[in-house]
Amino acid sequence: MTEERFDADDRAAIVETCTKMTYYIDERRWADLHEVFAETITLDYGDLFGSAPTDTPRAVYVKNAERLLGNLDATQHLVSGHLVSGSGDDARCISQVVAIHVKPNTSGDSMWTSGGQYDMRLRRCEDGWRISAVRAIQRWCTGNREVLRLGKLGV
Repeated sequence: MTEERFDADDRAAIVETCTKMTYYIDERRWADLHEVFAETITLDYGDLFGSAPTDTPRAVYVKNAERLLGNLDATQHLVSGHLVSGSGDDARCISQVVAIHVKPNTSGDSMWTSGGQYDMRLRRCEDGWRISAVRAIQRWCTGNREVLRLGKLGV
């Protein structure tokens, strides 16, 4: 992707789209997640879960996010330092993130926190910028990783 600066309006729209993703998750606004994603999303959570990247339909992503994170007592994604690049109808936004996940349990700490980056690709669509790829890069973590499994199980 050619490094080119977008105008202020495009840059603001790109950053807002990326920010809305984590805001909607933290606020449990699952239906609103549909407005920030393309029809299919390339997901790469290999650093977190050891899985290979997948091309995932938007509806499946939203359902999985709700199932995995919706049963936690709380999440908070602190996202900052957005670096926007790209040209035309294709953009990239790299952001720093600290993601906190809370679920009281009997197997240890009630929190699991992960720090790193989101590397997102976006595409300009008729109704605005949409996220077409998300790569979560984990730099560090602390706490009880079991919190995510318990959330997924709905325990």
